[in-house]
Amino acid sequence: MNIKGYLVPVALSTLLSACGGGVSTPEEVRGTWSDACPTGMLSVDADTMHILYPNKEDFTLTASEFDGHTWKASFENGGKKITDNYVLENGTIWLDTVNVDGNSFSGPKTKMTKCE
Repeated sequence: MNIKGYLVPVALSTLLSACGGGVSTPEEVRGTWSDACPTGMLSVDADTMHILYPNKEDFTLTASEFDGHTWKASFENGGKKITDNYVLENGTIWLDTVNVDGNSFSGPKTKMTKCE
């Protein structure tokens, strides 16, 4: 491995995080998801989660982590810190658990596919 090839990306990511590079949701999760496409239920941008049904609400993400299987979307609502834990598997995504100020609740587990 070339040390320059390693140091440049590490230095760049460190600089971006130090400059407040912000939240960036991975491409695998971005898009509109639903159990009844084309009507969307959930839409995800780089730094915002949009609930489309039943009530339209937008949440600016404070953190977004994806390990290839679980997407953790953190945001604040009404002064409460919330983390939604979604499972992405076989082209579907579903809300598995919700953590609100340290308390965990089961999600509805409605499987959604990405709408084209």
